[in-house]
Amino acid sequence: MNIRNMLPVLLALFLTQAHAQELQKIGHLAYDPVSLAGCWHYVDSTGGEWALVGTSAGLSLVNLNDPAQPYERFAVPGIQNNWREVKTWAGFAYVGSEAYNSGITIVDLRELPDTIQYKTWYGDSTNVVIKSHALQAEDGYLYLFGGLGLQNGAFIADLADPWNPVIVGVYPIEYVHDGFIRGDTLWTSEIYKGRFGVVDIADRTNPVLLATQPTPGAFNHNSGLNNAGNVLFTTDEVANAPLAAFDVSDLENITLLDTYKPTRKPTGEVHNVRVIGDFLVNPSYRGQLTIVDAAKPDNLVEIGWDSLGNSLVWDADPYLPSGIIFATAKKEGLFIYKKPDYRPACRVEGQVTDAQTGALLSNAKVFLTGTWHADTTLSDGIYKTGVAIPGTYQLFVTREGYQSATASDVNLFPGVTINRDIALEPLASSTKPVDTEKVAIVASPVPFYDYIRIDNLCDGCAAELLDMNGRQIGVSESSVINGLQGYPSGSYRLVIRKSGAPVLEKAVFKSE
Repeated sequence: MNIRNMLPVLLALFLTQAHAQELQKIGHLAYDPVSLAGCWHYVDSTGGEWALVGTSAGLSLVNLNDPAQPYERFAVPGIQNNWREVKTWAGFAYVGSEAYNSGITIVDLRELPDTIQYKTWYGDSTNVVIKSHALQAEDGYLYLFGGLGLQNGAFIADLADPWNPVIVGVYPIEYVHDGFIRGDTLWTSEIYKGRFGVVDIADRTNPVLLATQPTPGAFNHNSGLNNAGNVLFTTDEVANAPLAAFDVSDLENITLLDTYKPTRKPTGEVHNVRVIGDFLVNPSYRGQLTIVDAAKPDNLVEIGWDSLGNSLVWDADPYLPSGIIFATAKKEGLFIYKKPDYRPACRVEGQVTDAQTGALLSNAKVFLTGTWHADTTLSDGIYKTGVAIPGTYQLFVTREGYQSATASDVNLFPGVTINRDIALEPLASSTKPVDTEKVAIVASPVPFYDYIRIDNLCDGCAAELLDMNGRQIGVSESSVINGLQGYPSGSYRLVIRKSGAPVLEKAVFKSE
């Protein structure tokens, strides 16, 4: 094995281990065989903290006063269904389900921790609530989205009497999967139209559509606003689709600012984005929970990550006064996390150009060596990335047709954005075969989890992944080797072959 080729990847391993910021689990409550869905928080009159957990069997009320020892205090039965969402208003919980004829379960929480009362509400004779997909309770109104009886759009119910809602308005234009309410505006997730909508609800009896905007995955699942109200964060429930940040300060010119995918399992999309201050808490597919610093919404940087298992992490709630986070993994149960640090990210931005002409270079890949973080330039040549932990890093930049470049001594600090421009020297034109050993073949991510991507794979070359005993794990003549999640962590050999002969060999590492 060529040790010279191996050392940069060894360094990458050590940097990743030293600079990974993991979320700290402090409690767990298993529900198997019952599955979990949405969740929300509640604080009782004694200051006691609760997790309200939607399950396939109903609503579970979990006492969190000792977050290391959570326990179910009450269970409200419901019709069996995998979808169940819950929100609260004025001491009452509202629970919706996609089960036929489930209506809305209303739970009186005001006597907690001692007792609860509950009933089922089906709307009124004009607007019958048979089921729902999602719901929100804000500013004295209940909003119901999706499902039979809500053929298109949403119902709006007045909660002047929280035990007896009164439907006062209907938004009928398009099917709404979920919604976010801030003041007099409803931000609709119109999933089947692949967009979000902006609806004026100053008059709840007569909602008015103001604007719509397509989302990157064209399957908008949910959204949330930043505190300033000028940036909307959206999710798309499509594998490998990103979370997106949109500037919505001008509804006639809504602009995409940045996108984000979980670094370690990017094919597992964010399911629900929850905004807390300048940060996003992201329950995601493939068992992930992440935290993103969104203070600069044009440069979203992941600062925390954890695995809850392999199933969908449906929802998470960071809003209790104690600051703990609880999250619902569909199959693995309820997880409670210590209040995170919410440390500002360390960012680096710049422009990639042609060293000879000064032309802006698109499709240049910029890696922060030894981390999960990278970016690819667009037509403006700009890259933006960052890390969770301050320190000295290297930038590695590669693009087809150019010599790769490394920028050393990139000193990054919390809450600070530094600028580092990179100029790439073009490769000399030639009709001769490429000398593969001199081409920068980059494997990422390193360590890898369930796939590994090989950039700059030469024509006629194949990438082969072997264990240290020489057993083949995967092979590809394209840029990606998939299906690696079943193999243990440790060292692997990435061999690039041309005409059957090995021409380059690197050590790569499997993460936990």
